[in-house]
Amino acid sequence: MEEQKEETLKTVLKEEEDGSQENELLEILLNTREQGQMIEQFIKKQIEVKDGIIDRLHKELSYYKQDAADKYTEQLMKSVIKVRRDMRKLISSSKWDTFSAEELRKQYTYIFEDLTDLLQMQNIDEFVSSEGEAFDPMKHQVKIEKTNDSALDRQIKTSLSEGYKKGDKVLIQERVVVYQFKD
Repeated sequence: MEEQKEETLKTVLKEEEDGSQENELLEILLNTREQGQMIEQFIKKQIEVKDGIIDRLHKELSYYKQDAADKYTEQLMKSVIKVRRDMRKLISSSKWDTFSAEELRKQYTYIFEDLTDLLQMQNIDEFVSSEGEAFDPMKHQVKIEKTNDSALDRQIKTSLSEGYKKGDKVLIQERVVVYQFKD
């Protein structure tokens, strides 16, 4: 019986020890889960802060881009207004009805030069292709002329009106007559 008591005591002690280990494991698990939740909350908070910074910077960039575009447009419009004002002054003058054809040509030339200066201030250049140059659909608006000479195929015959570009960007295509080989 003594042995049985001893066995029972060992079993009870072992169960207590196992229960204690289970409690420790359960406590570790709960602590780990709690720490995981804290880390998750921290990461979410950091993402929110980062998103807020990105949104703010995007709004600032949009504001500055719009401001730059407004300043550019304002500068351009001031130049156009100046040319228009000069034209109005000329049309409203008492001399207008008595201008000779030569004087009108001279005034028209001045306006043309003012507009040319305005384009140059905006770094806009005129371009004209020469006869025999290759057709480029990116910079030419085409009118076709049929030819029996295959050597002339896709070559420019003549320029109908100039094109305009700013740097490498074509703003207005040049109108050209282009040969197209017809067998």
